Amino acid sequence: MIGLISAPSSLGLRPQQPGAVPGAAKAPEALREAGLFARFAALGAGEFGVVLPGRYVDDDATRPPGRVRNEAALVGHARRLADWIGRVLDADAAPVVIGGDCSLLVGIGLALARRGGSGLVHVDGHTDFRHPGNSGACASVAGEDLAAAVGLHWPEIADLEGRAPYFPPARAVHIGHRDDDEDVDEVRKRIGLVVSAREAMTVATDELAERVADVARPGY
Repeated sequence: MIGLISAPSSLGLRPQQPGAVPGAAKAPEALREAGLFARFAALGAGEFGVVLPGRYVDDDATRPPGRVRNEAALVGHARRLADWIGRVLDADAAPVVIGGDCSLLVGIGLALARRGGSGLVHVDGHTDFRHPGNSGACASVAGEDLAAAVGLHWPEIADLEGRAPYFPPARAVHIGHRDDDEDVDEVRKRIGLVVSAREAMTVATDELAERVADVARPGY
């Protein structure tokens, strides 16, 4: 059975303009309105709840160095999401998290790390690999989530409960970046497999699936 978790969050995003709140947190209910949850229910999925985010604050003017936007709220949301994922897994269901911005990967990674770890397949138009080792502009975890997931971010984000890395770098796969991604050379050196959007469109589906499975290896 599929277990749906709604995880609205914009906490990992920068404001589009000072004082504004990004709209990614609206995605789960927009998708519900569009019929996604009903479609899942028709296929036998069950809903396991909503993980509400803390309040988004544009804290650029007051945030000290070495911290990300909305850090306390983001970490709290990640912990609660990890708890809910654990409940789904305890019910022998397959969790599907409907978010939300890419910082949700922190909570997902924490949930799986609590159970001994898993491989990761990260599909995104960006590598999301900004981290303190390659940038002085770290602040928005939605652009830093893959780096955090493999243990390269500040410990307050990447080492919750002392479980870094949430995913072993050698078992991490990234698929889908654009040709101009500025961090791709580093990503290729750091994780098990990197496939650009262009390459993914030219490789046979079965071949790509086999390469991905060989690295990420299903299971914990």
